[in-house]
Amino acid sequence: MATQSNPEVHLVRDELLARRTRIAEVLGKNQSASLLRLLDDVDEALNRIELGTYGLCEECHDPIERDRLIADPLTEFCLDHLTSSQQRSLEQDLQLAAKIQRGLLPGQDFKNPHWRICYHYQPAQVISGDYCDLITNGDETLYFVVGDVAGKGVAAALLMSNLHAMFRALIPAGLGLRELMARASRVFCQSTLPTQYATLICGKAARDGQLEVCNAGHVPAVLASGSQLSLIESTDLPLGLFGEQEFAITTRELRAGDTLVLYTDGISEAYNADGTEYGLDGLKSLLSSGVFEHPEKFVESCRQHLSDFRSGTPRHDDETLLALQFAPAQQARWGAA
Repeated sequence: MATQSNPEVHLVRDELLARRTRIAEVLGKNQSASLLRLLDDVDEALNRIELGTYGLCEECHDPIERDRLIADPLTEFCLDHLTSSQQRSLEQDLQLAAKIQRGLLPGQDFKNPHWRICYHYQPAQVISGDYCDLITNGDETLYFVVGDVAGKGVAAALLMSNLHAMFRALIPAGLGLRELMARASRVFCQSTLPTQYATLICGKAARDGQLEVCNAGHVPAVLASGSQLSLIESTDLPLGLFGEQEFAITTRELRAGDTLVLYTDGISEAYNADGTEYGLDGLKSLLSSGVFEHPEKFVESCRQHLSDFRSGTPRHDDETLLALQFAPAQQARWGAA
């Protein structure tokens, strides 16, 4: 991100120039010392862009972490050269961000009378770029979304929050799933940098078992029906790559007990000490064993299966797993595992 030819730097430059204009307008009415310091910081960042050194640590001249630059274009130092005060401030900010993220997950009081649901959500670090949500509209139709934002760290977490707010705003409008995805992709594309996108599965589950699913560049969903397993593969590009994008919809008619499993690649691409990947086969083996009889049992079994498979190998990516089971004429409930 340190060269003038980088398109992201041009976008940052435009944003900094716009900020400078706004600061100057306010300073024309109020000569605040803090605003003057902020103006100096913006001018210094613009100067670094002109010199071709933007994005390089002022201390060691190595590249600054990309997600930190995206979150704060005025960042001057890499993590290794923050002062003790700056490190404490960053740690506090990350802890607060993690608390906010947990608050964005589906609430513990969420219920749908036709579906049993359970999920597992585990960031690899303090904050996560995975997205998981459940929304019921007025006619008890269940909307579900599982996604994975490209990148890591603060920038990915910010985009995860963006997705959450966007789908929460669009779903109550009563759009069809195809139009919902098209609008979400357009808004997401307009609010992110060109290199940012999200793989995502969004679906509608009706009270009679009618299922509509859109897989936008995400890993396959698995549908367990009796002893039969089928995949809902990606049919579209990830969300946010293009402003005008069309999406295909897969439909299924579920019977009582049929279970849909969504996950992110932090689960399928988990590996052990030998470098062996857990893979889709790991999930399919669990489903074939019959543990999908209850979503809670499947999610807990998957967590244990993954832990045994890794055998102490550190988690390298965020993990999200969501199991939805059609349970008509019952008071279906769900829990976080």
